[in-house]
Amino acid sequence: MIYRKALTSELSNTAGGAFTVLFSIVVTIGLVRILNQTAGGRYDTGSILEVVAYTSLINLPALISLALFLAVFMTLNRYWRDSEMFVWFSAGGLSLTSWIRPVLRFALPVVLVVAACSIAVSPWSRAQVQAYRDRFAQKEDISKLSSGRFIEAKSGRQVFFLEGVDQEKGKVKTLLMVELKKDGSRSVLVSDRGHIENKPNGDRYIVLDDGRKYDTKPSGLGASVSDFREYEIRMDSSPSEVGANKKLNAMPIEDLIKRTDNRAASELFWRISWPLVALNLALLAIPLSYNNPRSMKYDGQTAAVLIFILYLNALSIFQTWITQGKVGILGATLYMNVPVAVLTTFLFYRLMTINQGRFDAFIYWLQKPFRALAGKFKRKKETP
Repeated sequence: MIYRKALTSELSNTAGGAFTVLFSIVVTIGLVRILNQTAGGRYDTGSILEVVAYTSLINLPALISLALFLAVFMTLNRYWRDSEMFVWFSAGGLSLTSWIRPVLRFALPVVLVVAACSIAVSPWSRAQVQAYRDRFAQKEDISKLSSGRFIEAKSGRQVFFLEGVDQEKGKVKTLLMVELKKDGSRSVLVSDRGHIENKPNGDRYIVLDDGRKYDTKPSGLGASVSDFREYEIRMDSSPSEVGANKKLNAMPIEDLIKRTDNRAASELFWRISWPLVALNLALLAIPLSYNNPRSMKYDGQTAAVLIFILYLNALSIFQTWITQGKVGILGATLYMNVPVAVLTTFLFYRLMTINQGRFDAFIYWLQKPFRALAGKFKRKKETP
């Protein structure tokens, strides 16, 4: 009981320290990236801190899973190096599997937090970041209207020139607009006056009065000219339309379950995999933490890093395969997690039988036919 309390306390301290360091690194990198995107015009300067906070919450499942893995691995690795593990083994003849229960007692609440972050918090944070980006793009075209200069809108597909703009009264004077359509044709609008109008659904328009429109064909040969009394140009979308364009990785899980396409299935697989990843890594860290105090080798640390990287790459690969329709959610979950569980079981058995020679005897028995074949081949080769 004393050892279990000490283990829980040390696991908590190590996990807290690891998470603090990892979260600080992610926040710093995210801040630099968002400042760069803000300078490029993707975010409003007044919303930088909010966007950084939401972006940091997106990465919580991966950060908490890694912090849990490091906490179990580093704590038990220290027990091996300081020979405290031998005290555990000598206390009533306990084995390495006796560590599973106290580790699970600490890990299961953390796994539940990872599940909550993966299923609810992370998609909600993505939705908030997307909303900030969309709201800024929504008001960008209107706010950029100013007198005496050319202005790009809708990703460069529209170019405006206004001789005069009154933002307070919503009036514009002498407007020239060139629009490039998807089929390659162009439209040129010319008007002496107009005004900015807000529709009941939230859409914002520039309404032109008494103007002329020139339409050219995609080939550039031929054009049509028409006069208009009133012409409306939508500058941005309503908030309801922005919400309707929500990406899959920002959708609530209940909306994902209703969809039947492969992209929704891959996103659902990504979310439900993180709790399993956290649990498997916590159990795998127990045998991986083994370290012989006399050898001073770091094989366990190297293996832990490689396994973690391979595990995350496998998660991305299976998500891509689900999107491509090569495998289903159930198959991907089994193919990704069962090998890790088998590896964990193998390492437990290897360490528990290392002093009894059972594992080495088993390997020797497996190699016996191959040694016999090698001996026959060697004798045949030596025979003149």
